[in-house]
Amino acid sequence: MKERKADKKSFVKTMLAASAVIGTSTLLFQGAIQAATEGTIPKTNIVATKYDPSASERAPSAQNSLPSGYKKANYTIRTINLEYYRNQAPTSKDMSREEAAEIGAQALWKIFNLNLQGQVIEMGYQQATENLPRSSWYADVVVNGKRSYSFTVDSVTGELFNIGHERTLNKKVSVAFDKALDKNPQEYEALAKKLAEKHNVVQGKIKSAEYNGQGYSNNDPTISLDVTGEKGDKALMTFSRHDKALLGIVYHPEYKYVLESNEIFLKELQDNEKAETSEKANASANPDLTLKAK
Repeated sequence: MKERKADKKSFVKTMLAASAVIGTSTLLFQGAIQAATEGTIPKTNIVATKYDPSASERAPSAQNSLPSGYKKANYTIRTINLEYYRNQAPTSKDMSREEAAEIGAQALWKIFNLNLQGQVIEMGYQQATENLPRSSWYADVVVNGKRSYSFTVDSVTGELFNIGHERTLNKKVSVAFDKALDKNPQEYEALAKKLAEKHNVVQGKIKSAEYNGQGYSNNDPTISLDVTGEKGDKALMTFSRHDKALLGIVYHPEYKYVLESNEIFLKELQDNEKAETSEKANASANPDLTLKAK
């Protein structure tokens, strides 16, 4: 496995963007997929929204099946103060940001036991793109003045795309690549299975949890695992290597597009490599033609 550095802000976005380039074996969990980093958003072509026929099975409801012990908190909703989000407008098919915020608030309670009473949810609408052909609401969650949580919700179905927690440890911790863990990640694979089933991450029973890679966010060392359900859903879960805390989840409705992008990218690399190898072989076999071409 390889090691990759993680930037401070928007940790899911960085992880997902990197996955399309470096493959699923070295993913880092780093924020939400299209969240702004340092106030900039890469230009991406807007495309028509696409939906999986089983989307309704995964969609949560802000009104029904409340998490155990959950009570709606009095939180404030604001718009993310970036031009990209100010220029995006939801359509009549999209849920309101208030509905999306409540879905996220319930998920934060369920996954991280986080009460948002008196806190702030900064939200931005995102149109469907080539990389993620489904529109969404992205949220930075400000807790006690710090942006430390995030989530993304499908703006039509209400499905969770991802949820994450970014933190800075109050002690010096090594973020170096752990060779021993690379060879023996079974403890984290078992932990991922346990929590994935507890939080219904892949819609039911777990088929497998497989080590994906290591990284870090701020000074918090991380490990990521691919979790596959018996129904075929696949998600990415990330934990801290420091204290085994769950830091984030990229759910199947989003992760499947990441994996598809990986396959396309890897195929292009292989095709390019074959073409270069063939060109070199032809040049070696026909040196006269090479000289004439020059």
